[in-house]
Amino acid sequence: MPDDAPIPEEHDELSTAELSGPCRHLRNKGMYVYTDGESGADAQGDYDSTVYWCLRTMKSFGPDDEHVSGYACRLASRTCYEAI
Repeated sequence: MPDDAPIPEEHDELSTAELSGPCRHLRNKGMYVYTDGESGADAQGDYDSTVYWCLRTMKSFGPDDEHVSGYACRLASRTCYEAI
């Protein structure tokens, strides 16, 4: 996910300074789909409908019982967050 991606409306109160890299346990289906499309820094950001899950719980909520998302799981303030 590009670092300059807009912060979704539900996370307006977050500043980009509070965001770290994604948690090492964050996963989404796009990570397992291989295409000949763009990759790396040129890749598009995630869609609003991207489904995420946590490898520690294998569910859409983390060990801290909070929702898993591309933005929420970039907050180092979460108790379950582990940097890559």
